[in-house]
Amino acid sequence: MLKNFKKENIGPCSYDLRLKEIFKPKKIVIVDLSKDKITKFTKLKLPYILKPGEFLLGKTFEEFDTPLNIMSILKTKSTSFRIGLKILCAVNDPGYKGEIVFGIHNISNNKIKIFKGMSLLQAVFIDLKGSSVPIQTKYMGGNLL
Repeated sequence: MLKNFKKENIGPCSYDLRLKEIFKPKKIVIVDLSKDKITKFTKLKLPYILKPGEFLLGKTFEEFDTPLNIMSILKTKSTSFRIGLKILCAVNDPGYKGEIVFGIHNISNNKIKIFKGMSLLQAVFIDLKGSSVPIQTKYMGGNLL
């Protein structure tokens, strides 16, 4: 179910996900989903100094192959918000396969160094009762867009 995991990242009720790579959105005039005008992304090298107000996308080392009877809620680690990072994440639906893509926003007044392997978010796994509908999304596999 979870590839590329580290045993030491298993917590009492969650697993700490590790940062593998980051992407910066390219500036466009306006994002307009109704006209398929969507931001493209440039891959950046780690470590990276994130400036105040700056936003990036991150991908995890871990890859999910989520069974239909499991889901996970992704949440910000307390260390992340204590240093001024807002981690934007959602849920990992049953049937999802691939890396997790999440937002990284520096909401502090300080520059923050982010680096490969840094734990910014965690997954809390939930055993589902009954059947679920497999996810079908263009983001399957960790696609940015």
